[in-house]
Amino acid sequence: MSDINKPSGRLRFFDCNARVGRAGAVRPEHILDPQRLIGEMDYCGIERALVYHAWAREWDAASGNRKLLEEIEGLDRLAPCFCPLPHATEEMPPPEALAVDLKARRGAARLYPKEHQYVLSEWCCGRLLSALEDAGVPVLLEMAQASWDDIAGVLKAHPRLPVIVLGTSYRIDRYAYPLWERFDNLHVETATYQVMRGIEAVCRRFGPERLVFGTGLPLLDAGGPIAQVMYAELPEREKRLIAGGTLARLLGVEWPVEGGAEK
Repeated sequence: MSDINKPSGRLRFFDCNARVGRAGAVRPEHILDPQRLIGEMDYCGIERALVYHAWAREWDAASGNRKLLEEIEGLDRLAPCFCPLPHATEEMPPPEALAVDLKARRGAARLYPKEHQYVLSEWCCGRLLSALEDAGVPVLLEMAQASWDDIAGVLKAHPRLPVIVLGTSYRIDRYAYPLWERFDNLHVETATYQVMRGIEAVCRRFGPERLVFGTGLPLLDAGGPIAQVMYAELPEREKRLIAGGTLARLLGVEWPVEGGAEK
């Protein structure tokens, strides 16, 4: 086996897609509290995670964001991911203040336009997206929440806004490739991008910075996504960027990559 095909001895993983809190349809194996999530991370070899709260998605976004901060207080391995809303109904602080607060916390924003009943169009979401863009706060979007046209519109209107698309499938290349050609701010979570040697193809053509490691814990298992990166036919430095380096850079977190720390 050539060196490039060997599994990495030690990769530092930073999960972009994890959840805490009680959701509506709980299964016995689901992790509900941050300490149990950290235990699962230890078991799987995941160093840090970007987490949102189930309440913020399923019940009330503002309350869920506050609950998230309460539950992860003092847990440095967990970074906050708020679920913000457009400001017209004034359910949250002004977007500019919210974005600055999130940036200071090394956090991100996760949008649920379908579930929270709004659209990503500029007339509805433009102020929020501009505030996040100006503050340098990444936005996460599940594929079930937005069309590729929606995503293209956000990328075009906000070229400095990092967008991480979650929950894709193995059949997205004809959508994603044209956008990767046009927009440097598009990133895709690896967990459900299950294309045969697809990770390698993306890295060859667009670079490893376009892919971000995520698991979907506790709804999904972490083993598959970890193996995807560990066994990818890529140089070690590219694996490190996918495993955690790129997400850390987007959040403003120091993260060691070959040749020094990513900032």
